[in-house]
Amino acid sequence: MTVGGLSQVSYFLPMSLQKAGEDVRIFTPKFGAMDPPTSDDKENENKKRKVWKLEMEVEGLRVPLQNKPGEDDLICNVKSYEPKGRVKTYFLENREYYELRANVFGYKDDHVRFMLMCKGCLEWLLLQKESGGWWPDVVHCNDWHAAYLIELARTVSRYKKIFAELKLVLTVHNFVYQGNFDFKYCGAEDRDDGKSPLLGILDERLYKQNALLRGIMWADGISTVSPTHAKEILTEEYGEGLNKVLAKKKVKLVGILNGLDVATFNPAKDKLLKVRFDERNYVKARGENKAFLQGLFDLSIQSDAFLLAYVGRLTQQKGLTMMLSALPHLLAEYPKVQMVVLGGGDDVYRNQLTLLQERYPDQVGLHLVSNFRMPRKIFAGADAVLIPSLFEPGGIVALESLRYGAVPIVRRTGGLNDIVEDFRPEGKGNGFSFVGRNAWSLYGAVVSAMTTFSNKELWYKLVKNCLRADFSWDFVAREYQKWYRQVKIER
Repeated sequence: MTVGGLSQVSYFLPMSLQKAGEDVRIFTPKFGAMDPPTSDDKENENKKRKVWKLEMEVEGLRVPLQNKPGEDDLICNVKSYEPKGRVKTYFLENREYYELRANVFGYKDDHVRFMLMCKGCLEWLLLQKESGGWWPDVVHCNDWHAAYLIELARTVSRYKKIFAELKLVLTVHNFVYQGNFDFKYCGAEDRDDGKSPLLGILDERLYKQNALLRGIMWADGISTVSPTHAKEILTEEYGEGLNKVLAKKKVKLVGILNGLDVATFNPAKDKLLKVRFDERNYVKARGENKAFLQGLFDLSIQSDAFLLAYVGRLTQQKGLTMMLSALPHLLAEYPKVQMVVLGGGDDVYRNQLTLLQERYPDQVGLHLVSNFRMPRKIFAGADAVLIPSLFEPGGIVALESLRYGAVPIVRRTGGLNDIVEDFRPEGKGNGFSFVGRNAWSLYGAVVSAMTTFSNKELWYKLVKNCLRADFSWDFVAREYQKWYRQVKIER
């Protein structure tokens, strides 16, 4: 089971850290969606799914509702799973809050559920300390869901002495999400300043306490998913109301790009591709994949056409307004330009794209629903991928397109600014970029790319640069190791 980008980070980063020699453990709730299918599960009865064999670590773990044990403690179990060569994972069991829920999040009491996770982890670590068991040097929390742990460990008398020597760090993947409450548009009377004591698990006012804000205030180190985004969030435009507190913590703030699963995203072994390839045979293979892609989208098969692609949600944040303003001019002026679009989203953009296809049926191909198998086919055959995002903290689409040799054309923001280096005639760089938020800025970047495309020697050099880009999780893990060593415990 994977849910969002954080699930990828939670899997690949610990694996790569362990590969680099670190002793890593993962602590997470045992969500109901993790349960293997039962014999009467008709939907899954013909699917082969591995049944996990969990080991009981702590039976009847008592998790205090307030900040000290009492008769009304919540009772949980902690179980573990350690497949060969993988990171040992601990699961917090509680039927009411996790196992009987169909989804990982999206509930009115999510603040309760994730506060329970954080307190459960602290209580489990206390038992580890008392028994002389495994003990960390760094506790790495992700997003608001785990941020409660940091404030609890630093402010609650039950925990703060024992955890005083641990480095507590927080990675924020999206600053929009700060808790189980709309802090951006709440009234002044409901705006949390983070200075009041953290409330108990079942306190009806807990959901109005900003978990992310409080985690930032108490963390020894803070990271986000790209160096550029780490600077952007210090501004009012990108800081989601937290820019002032982040400015005060600036010396503790870093940006580290996420990695890519290079085993799955591997054009040399990807069975989804018409023709597999690497940097030694990419020219002919990508040409065949291009023809296949043109056929898949009912476009005329032309090797000399400049085939653009867009893969992702159809939303304003992704720069769709800008892209849909530029495309009619490009398609009219350059008959050899083709465009394929994959993704679902806002109806206003779906309608505009449909009208564009009706106007240019030989140049525009559409698949306006999500499809998790098609992106790699697109990346393997498209000449270039448009990523005109208004903001983009990480930039996973750019990493994936580079891996398959599709040249990214991006707006310089967030992780896109860190991933893409403009191609220069001497042969350095891996893409093209623009800064403005208007159609003509995008138009100019595409024309620059087309100019290079017309010089095949230069274009093949550019594609090879894309294929050689290293954004593996092993590289990312080394960056995190450096960061862990640099973090200083806050007193």
